[in-house]
Amino acid sequence: MKHFAVIDVETTGLNPYRHDRIVEIAALLVSEEGTVVGEFTSLVNPGRDVGPTHLHGLSASDVLQAPLFSEIATPLLELLRPAVALVGHNARFDLSFLNLEFRRLGVELPQCEVVDTMHLSGGGTLTSCCACHGIEIEGEAHSAACDALATAKLLFALVQKSPALASGFAPLRPIAWPVLLLPTKHPIRRDEARQRQSHAPTYIQDLVSRLPPVAAQATDQGASMAYVDLLGRALEDRQIEDDEGKSLVEVALQWGLTFDHIQAIHDDYLRRLVKTACADGAVTTKEQEDILLVARLLGFEEISQEQLEGLIRSIADDHTQEALAAPGTDTLRGKRVCFTGEAQCRLNGTMLSRELATSLAERHGLTVVDSVTKKLDILVVADPHTQSGKAKKARQYGLRIVHEPEFWRMLGVTTE
Repeated sequence: MKHFAVIDVETTGLNPYRHDRIVEIAALLVSEEGTVVGEFTSLVNPGRDVGPTHLHGLSASDVLQAPLFSEIATPLLELLRPAVALVGHNARFDLSFLNLEFRRLGVELPQCEVVDTMHLSGGGTLTSCCACHGIEIEGEAHSAACDALATAKLLFALVQKSPALASGFAPLRPIAWPVLLLPTKHPIRRDEARQRQSHAPTYIQDLVSRLPPVAAQATDQGASMAYVDLLGRALEDRQIEDDEGKSLVEVALQWGLTFDHIQAIHDDYLRRLVKTACADGAVTTKEQEDILLVARLLGFEEISQEQLEGLIRSIADDHTQEALAAPGTDTLRGKRVCFTGEAQCRLNGTMLSRELATSLAERHGLTVVDSVTKKLDILVVADPHTQSGKAKKARQYGLRIVHEPEFWRMLGVTTE
């Protein structure tokens, strides 16, 4: 019985010959009757920025703990070993990335039969070609696993309509794949990566285990204020690095704070963030996403949309509230700032392009530069977990990193 390997990749961009890399790969081993007999799917850490999140739906936090391509190359090849041909929709695109990833490992993939369902269909996107053949695309659109399965279904719909196509597969023999013996890591699917992100941050777990639950005596107000200041600095980039988390735990222990007091501080921080978002009378989708992200970093259990809306209403309806400075806000005028990553925020319905962001920042008295040097004051990141070259250099230099929505909030600019 002959088997076909259906491949689909999601990538950081369109050009494999520059710096774009694979961020997700799916391979299905399919029998000549159209039955899926083997599957390999994993996110891939590209070692750089993930590119257009709005296209593939992946953020840097999704791939942060994913294996490198080298760490999944061996099991991937083992799945492909029985295949007599590779199948893809616009297969040239997928195989270009695949070839270059293996070439980085010092391996040349063998010449083999390639079946392109886009070519066989006469052109068109995978969605449109499937629609023409009555094939429903299941799962998350533009995920590698979903697109690979749709491509497999499309192939066998085409085979059924063209017996000559099936007869052309008869002479094919299994591809002579190379043998790799590289260290491997467990593949990680999208749902698994996102489930991991829902767990309480490590520093919260340490606070629970190491701090006394209730104070034996009144807590020093100065210690509380100092902890709030450190918390605000740590949350500016919307992630808690290991060293930041350890510092928060250490100072809480040294300053005599208890876990119930930490909880009260975190609750107050979140409420002040919501209050700031409510100040202009409307809480945008981007502000809601930011609130949910901060809530997770503060150790709150997953907040539903209904709970969030209830919290927003309770604060918005509080007519006694006063205008409040956002947590961690300070003056940025005169600072040197650099942007990295594809913008996620909108201003009056328009995406904040790099040009528009530069103009807006300069109007608020900042100097915008294109590169990261030790003289830079702030790096603004579109994704908190970005692995862009600028972000890596900023972390190396110990520079201040601020998440994009937080940066605009600090400037008093309401974004969507």
